[in-house]
Amino acid sequence: MKLRADIDKTSVKYKQYMMKKAALLKIAVFLSALVIGAFVSLLIPLRPEESLTEKRKLSPFPSFSIEDFLDGTYFAGIDMWFSDTFPGRDGLIACNEKMTDLYGIRKNVIHGEVVKGDDIPDSDIDEAEFDYLNNIISEKPTEQERPDINYSYDDSVKISADDIGNSVDADDNSTENSAKAGESLGSIFVVGDSAYNYYTFSKAVSDEYVSVVNSLSDKLKGKATVYDMIIPTSIDITLDDATRNSISSSNQKKAMLYMYGNMNKSVGKCYIYDLMRSHRNEYIYFRTDHHWTALGAYYAYTAFMAQLGKNAYSLDSFKEHDMGAFVGSYYTQTRVSSLNNKPDRLVAYEPFSTNSLKMINNENDFIDYNIVTDVSGWNTTSKYSAFIGGDNAYTEINNPAIMDGSSVLVIKESFGNAFVPFLVENFQNVYVIDYRYYDGTVSELVDKYNIENVVFVNNISITSTQGRVQELKNICK
Repeated sequence: MKLRADIDKTSVKYKQYMMKKAALLKIAVFLSALVIGAFVSLLIPLRPEESLTEKRKLSPFPSFSIEDFLDGTYFAGIDMWFSDTFPGRDGLIACNEKMTDLYGIRKNVIHGEVVKGDDIPDSDIDEAEFDYLNNIISEKPTEQERPDINYSYDDSVKISADDIGNSVDADDNSTENSAKAGESLGSIFVVGDSAYNYYTFSKAVSDEYVSVVNSLSDKLKGKATVYDMIIPTSIDITLDDATRNSISSSNQKKAMLYMYGNMNKSVGKCYIYDLMRSHRNEYIYFRTDHHWTALGAYYAYTAFMAQLGKNAYSLDSFKEHDMGAFVGSYYTQTRVSSLNNKPDRLVAYEPFSTNSLKMINNENDFIDYNIVTDVSGWNTTSKYSAFIGGDNAYTEINNPAIMDGSSVLVIKESFGNAFVPFLVENFQNVYVIDYRYYDGTVSELVDKYNIENVVFVNNISITSTQGRVQELKNICK
C-alpha cells in the first residue's frame, strides 16, 4: 500500500477520486440543508402570523370542511399557509432582494396606477378667510404649567407592530431649473433616495367629501364647531418644482381651494398648503414613507390653534424622542434599494403634561397606553406606530393640568396620529376616532361628552378615494 505522501496527485485516478469526493460533499451539504429546512419548516411556533415588512397578516391555516376537502380547496389552503408563513420569511425576502439587486434585477409589485385626474374647477373662495395664519403664536409653558413628569414608558401593555398633469406654482426661491430623472412604479414616483405618491383629483368623490363635512356641520349646529384640515402630500410640497411640473399629478392647492370653496361658511377651513410650502426645505415629510413627520404635523397644529384663537406651544416645550432609522411604506411597496439604503429618522414629541391615553385595542378592550411610545427597538418599517399606539378605532386623552372643560374630537386616518400629541396641551379632553375602524357615530360622541370642537384631519388623497369617503359618511350619519 502506498503512503499518502507517495500518491501521484497528477494521475487521472487521483483526480477522479477527488472529483468523486467533492461530489459526495456537495450531496451531503445539499441533503443536510434539505433536512434542516424541513425540520425548521415543521416548527409551528416559529411560523410568523404577520409580515412586518409587507405590513399584512399572513395566510392562516385553513379550517377543515368536507366541501373544501372534496374539491381540493383545503389542501390548496394548507399549501398557501405553508409557503406564506415559512419561518424567517421576512429575512429571506430581504436577502433575496439584496441578491437580485446585485444582478440589476428588481421585481416591483405596486398597488395603484397613475391616471389622469379630472379638471379642477376654479374656486372663488376669498383667501382672506385664511388670515388666521398671520396670527400663529408659539410660546413656552410657564414653570407652573410644566409639572415634574417622569418620562418613562408603560410597558405593561404590548401592541403588535402593525396595530399606518397639473403644475404647481414655482417657488420664487427655487434654484432647481431642470427636472430630475425619476421612475414611476404604479402610483409611486421614485427620484433617487426619495419617493412620492401621485395625486389624482376626482371631482365626484371630492364633492362627496365636501358633502359629508357640510352635512356633519349642519347636524352639529349649536353643539360643536366642525373644522376641516386637508393635508397636502409631499409630491406638491418637498419635490422640487421642475421635477414636479414634469409629471402628471393633480394640483393639490387648486383642489383644496375648490373643496374649501364649496364648504359651508359654518365649517372652519384649516388651510395649510401655503404654510407647508413655506417650510418645504425642512424635514416635514418622510422620504421613504407617505406620511408627514412630527415636525410637519407640528406646523399644522400651530395653524389649527391660531384658527381657534389659541396660542400653540413651542416645539421645544415638548420632550423630543429620536427613535432612530425608519423605512416606510414607499420602500415596502416598491422594494427600491435606494430607499432602504438611506432610511429616514423618526422623531416624536411627547406632551409635557401627560403621556397617558386610553384606547380600544384590536380585541375591542379598553387599555391604557402611551401618547408617544418608545419604538426605537421595533422593526424599522413599523416605527410610525410611536404616535398614539397606531391606528386604533377610538382613543381618549385627558390632560390633568387643564380643568376648563375644553375638548376636541379628531376624525382621522393615519396622518392624524402624529398631529394628536400636540393637541394635548391645549385641551382638557382629546377624543380620536379612526373612521376606517370606528363603528359608532360622531353625533353620539359629541352628545355623550359635550365635545365643542370636531376636526377632520385627512391627507388629500383620501378626498378622492371613494372607499374612504364612504367610511366617513358611515360615521357622520
